[in-house]
Amino acid sequence: MASENAKAVAKDVIERVRNSKKINFQEIQQNRGYSKNSAKAMKAKSTQSYQNEIKPIVERLIEERDRAIRAMKGKISRAKYRDLTDAADKLTKNIQLLSGGSTEKVVLINLSKEIADKNVPNPSTSNNSERQT
Repeated sequence: MASENAKAVAKDVIERVRNSKKINFQEIQQNRGYSKNSAKAMKAKSTQSYQNEIKPIVERLIEERDRAIRAMKGKISRAKYRDLTDAADKLTKNIQLLSGGSTEKVVLINLSKEIADKNVPNPSTSNNSERQT
């Protein structure tokens, strides 16, 4: 069964893209009935209903990006080349954003408590060393 909420989220996202408005997925999902936690976890974007609704616009964005890249070949020495690269960049980011891809690279590093504790100075030791000087 298709999720009507996810479809509504997709339609709101598409409308915002068409009107060049900022997309706040959490806000859109909450406005369409998702809980705060579900919206934060981007639940709608992972549904098949959302993907089915968003697919046509993503395909059009891919076509436009590819067209801009093809047009760049003859524009390297002209000012319009800059505009084409900007268009390709924005289209790629919109494609990634709408299709659930990553728009930035975020690396998380988990440190074990033991390593973290070794790197934190012991307050009693640091006070003693200050007194000796």
